[in-house]
Amino acid sequence: MTRLAVNLLSLVPGEVGGAEEYAVRTLAAYGRHGPADLRPVIYLSQAALDAHPDLGRAFDVEVHPGDGRSRPRRILVESTWLARRTNSMAVHHFGGRIPARSGKPVAVTVHDLQPLDQPLNFSLIKRRYLGWALPRSVRRADLVVAIGDHVGRQVVERLGVDPDRVVVVPIGAESVAAGPADPSDPPTIMYPAVTHPHKNHLMLVEAFTRLADHHLSARLVLTGGLGTAEAKVANAVAASRHGDRITRTGRIPADELAARLATATLVAFPSTYEGFGIPVLEAMAAGVPVLVARGTPAADLVPDPSGDQAAVLDSNDPQAWADNLSRVLDDRAHRTSLAIHGLTVAADHSWEASAAALEHAWRRLLAGSVHGSTGPGSAPPTGSRA
Repeated sequence: MTRLAVNLLSLVPGEVGGAEEYAVRTLAAYGRHGPADLRPVIYLSQAALDAHPDLGRAFDVEVHPGDGRSRPRRILVESTWLARRTNSMAVHHFGGRIPARSGKPVAVTVHDLQPLDQPLNFSLIKRRYLGWALPRSVRRADLVVAIGDHVGRQVVERLGVDPDRVVVVPIGAESVAAGPADPSDPPTIMYPAVTHPHKNHLMLVEAFTRLADHHLSARLVLTGGLGTAEAKVANAVAASRHGDRITRTGRIPADELAARLATATLVAFPSTYEGFGIPVLEAMAAGVPVLVARGTPAADLVPDPSGDQAAVLDSNDPQAWADNLSRVLDDRAHRTSLAIHGLTVAADHSWEASAAALEHAWRRLLAGSVHGSTGPGSAPPTGSRA
């Protein structure tokens, strides 16, 4: 059996948002569908294993005591404890950067280039660190794993990486519903997102306030953890004249989120910056229509069967969002059309394909090959040869 190391020490439960979902779900897919002759050893914190015990059942794990919440301590642990244990192994770092010391050959997963594209979303120390560590890690990597075509193209075009060193391992859909969801009353708009500035909650609260003036039964449900824009979001909800119809759940378990999604009328996803847009794919797989912001990878996922751009909107136009949210709530035929097209898109994103793409990336890493064709199961960014 061939072994390689997977570094998940950056996985801090409840704090890394989509990166946590991507890592756990992609590895779980590999656990279900990956071959028996290539199994990783997962290195993670005790807190991460407690939050995701299925990883310990699917793979061999080595656990570092602690929760990983201190970034300086985590960086030190990666360059000492982890480096000693993986010195003679190929290592895949899922956290977007390569530690000062690492086994070789080495791969790194890039979720997005937000520290470079939108640095003001981060604290001064964090943006300086990530602005240095991300390009450095990509240069050091034998293989760069991108979570989607959009990120893969950015890595090639923005950071000048040889496309032969870039492989896409995308997210998959957990399961695809047989047909459009059957929403419950009252009509409910959901937005599952951490309250970071780029998630654009303030615009959505304003759009909902305008919608609620004439749609007297509509509700807005905001799920997700607390981010750096939390105070502003809380103040906006409190100041809304329809704040009593805005529910905030905080971060909730995956099964509760799925249950809420199954009865939602639609999902609004006005985020201005994403690496992929996992909640968008989840909503489409559940048969729930989605409205998204223009210019993001999520916009590439969302179908527009009407051809009138009713599902892809400007991120800074609350009136357009209010109008189109109202249309989805009121026009059953339009809502059904969006849901059916979403189901078709979701069906093309299988976990088997994700596991096959991850296997291909690992075999290339172990073989020391960064050239040639991608082979079956990979999904290279447009224009790349990897």
